[in-house]
Amino acid sequence: MTAPRVLVFDLDGTLVPTMDDYADCAAHLMKRYFGTPFARARRDYFRTSGLPFEQQLRQLYPAHDDTDAVARLFEAWKDDYLRNIDLSPATAELLAKWQWKGFRIAISSNNLETYVERLAQEWPVDIALGYRPGNSDMPPFAKGEAHFRFLEQRFGHERTTFLFTGDSPNDARIAQAAHVPFRALLTDHFTAQDFDGVVPGTLTVQRISEIVPAFINVKSV
Repeated sequence: MTAPRVLVFDLDGTLVPTMDDYADCAAHLMKRYFGTPFARARRDYFRTSGLPFEQQLRQLYPAHDDTDAVARLFEAWKDDYLRNIDLSPATAELLAKWQWKGFRIAISSNNLETYVERLAQEWPVDIALGYRPGNSDMPPFAKGEAHFRFLEQRFGHERTTFLFTGDSPNDARIAQAAHVPFRALLTDHFTAQDFDGVVPGTLTVQRISEIVPAFINVKSV
């Protein structure tokens, strides 16, 4: 692997511990509007995590034509919830240290763009990209090819010098499809075997501090 120059992070579950709360809210909505038992709905949420919630619901309930309305309820709840979320001091210190060493730091999330930009405005990151729904004239701006292409243009580095870290098997799929080096952050929700079942040979870490060997220094970037 080429020594990384751009460190790209998923947001939820990777930089901030929001996924359990998301899963609880989503499962309550799925139980209320689609009749799915809470425990199963929660599992389904994690199974499809890494996608925008509107896409998760369309995938989980293809026979329903009202899933976008339920997704809007979820996003309205999230708007208030995320106003109380911040980076832990340890994570903020780590990202700042990597910036000082010369790495570019980026967030690539399928959380809505407005939330991601608002969260990260005071964080030690160079750019924070979120999900922007598409329309008939323009495809969605989302984690994956669209984000990675944008980062190549923004930083002037090829994606072979990126290192993307995420906490879901969908993140591994996205990285593989875009030909971007990837590290899986192991949490309580997915095992190394879960990632290996999606992308064989996926490298895993227990903490984000492990993604960059201490001897790498790219201060000249």
